[in-house]
Amino acid sequence: MEESMGRKLLVRFVQGKCNAEETRLVKNFLLKPEWQQALDELLEEDFRNFEVGLPDDRLSKDWNRRFQEKYIASPVRPMWRRPWLGYAAACILMLSIGLYFFNGDRIAGKKEAAIAMLETLNPRGQRSKILLPDSSVVYLGADSRIRYPEKFGAGNREISLTGEAFFEITKDHTHPFIIHTGEVQTKVLGTSFKVNAFDGKDLSVSVATGKVQVGRKIAGTDSLQSLAVLIPGQEVKWNVKTQTAAVDRIDAEGVRDWKDGTMTFVAASVGDIAENLERWYNVKINFQERKIAKYHVSLIVKGTDPLAHTLDIICNTTHLHYKIKGRIITITKKGG
Repeated sequence: MEESMGRKLLVRFVQGKCNAEETRLVKNFLLKPEWQQALDELLEEDFRNFEVGLPDDRLSKDWNRRFQEKYIASPVRPMWRRPWLGYAAACILMLSIGLYFFNGDRIAGKKEAAIAMLETLNPRGQRSKILLPDSSVVYLGADSRIRYPEKFGAGNREISLTGEAFFEITKDHTHPFIIHTGEVQTKVLGTSFKVNAFDGKDLSVSVATGKVQVGRKIAGTDSLQSLAVLIPGQEVKWNVKTQTAAVDRIDAEGVRDWKDGTMTFVAASVGDIAENLERWYNVKINFQERKIAKYHVSLIVKGTDPLAHTLDIICNTTHLHYKIKGRIITITKKGG
């Protein structure tokens, strides 16, 4: 039997359309070594024409279902009991197994190639310096957490942050650097800036050098609402309660100094300053009266100085008094 004729008969046979004489010819053909090549070519051609844009885990099942619907109609099902047709069935089975393991290897390879995620968590009273895979540097604050890949892939350089950190990002215009902080994303190409993003608190992004884009995820979509495009000396604050953003001028030098352990407060409330001191020094600060926390003061705090030094400045400026008992600090009005 000629090869082309044998292939056509094989298709008719698998579809159950052969008459008695054609069935006899196919039966004889299946006993010859070249039958497997013909069947392989048939399967290969059908698979090549099959759309392969489906996810890997569905590819094998969908192709087999399509092949059976195309070639193996219901009238043919009893024919699978014939021993000599088992050779063709075995070939289809082997191809299916091959596809399964091929896809399995690809999936396993992807899992093996999956980039490991690293996480650094600083407790209260501890700060750290982290070198990222692209040589960017992160100065992670106290009571803060950062999650980042062991190595960056071919797309964007993406990390997530809870807390506060100062970033010095290596320039790479083809691979933007994105920081995820809840519903807000900060995107840069190469710059230095500080992010303050504690859970339940207002978020702020302050720029020391370069340009920074800040956006908010639009619920239920992959789109971002632009909040601000910042340049050095600018800061955007995102109010969690009102869902609004405001841009202000800030001291760029003060932003840079934070990474070296210096906090700059300009007309800040004593309550906000106390929250920062609690994280940096791992203490608890209580106020005798709530209104004390609303007092405002400007000062520079060096993290290397004893806490008592900073408390002296605050209390002398606001006519307050403090007491230290272990790690508990109580601030009262003088004479209180």
